[in-house]
Amino acid sequence: MIVLNTQGVVLKSIKYNENDLILTIYTRMYGKVAAIAKGAQRAKSRHLPTSQLFSYNNYTLKKQKGLFQVYQSDSIKSFYNISTDFDSFSYSTFILKLVEMNTDEGQVNNDVFGLLVQTLFLYSEAYENRLFLLDIFLLKFIDFMGYKPQVSRCVSCGKTNYKYAVFSIEDGGIVCDSCENPNNFYIKIDQTTISLMQYILNNDIIVCSKAQVSNVLVNELFYLLKKYLVNYFEKIDFKSLEMLKNLK
Repeated sequence: MIVLNTQGVVLKSIKYNENDLILTIYTRMYGKVAAIAKGAQRAKSRHLPTSQLFSYNNYTLKKQKGLFQVYQSDSIKSFYNISTDFDSFSYSTFILKLVEMNTDEGQVNNDVFGLLVQTLFLYSEAYENRLFLLDIFLLKFIDFMGYKPQVSRCVSCGKTNYKYAVFSIEDGGIVCDSCENPNNFYIKIDQTTISLMQYILNNDIIVCSKAQVSNVLVNELFYLLKKYLVNYFEKIDFKSLEMLKNLK
């Protein structure tokens, strides 16, 4: 028998039969784990609170054959308030799907785990600039998954002083005016946005969330990050974000 004791966040919950749920849990110590929560659909089930989407919990998981089973669980933080705000819910749902679809079972990444918990905490606390918070998460997630963009110097020549720079998705960073090739595709990017990206990459998400950033910069960075995600990650689902955009 395999026994796991760990903290985890519920990324996905699927009805298995009349009473049970199959949970996809992103754990601190064991990465992504699938586990069945027996009786979790019953109103009085002890596993009901720890089977909810977004919830952050302590788990004891046991495995004899097939799936792990949730043997014991208790709530650390439900992040219930996320579900009461449509913007926070949409962005948080996108984040859960991004993590769930782009991490492998058993792939441990403490940086991503900590980032996920901190981001859900901020959304649950009614953080005002929700899109900026998503920008912070996405850029740091990209970094922690091994695809950090180079924004401190030109990716071609290494120059740090330049007249202006553009961003190359293919090359994974900024290209200075001297190295810019008219035949290549670039994204125009403001120097202030480059500085913002440097700040996000060099600081904790809690620190970054306190920055006052204009909507113009937030939207410019989000546009760039969407392009970057599509290029470097195989599975991206923008449905929850598109729904949010259509309602505004």
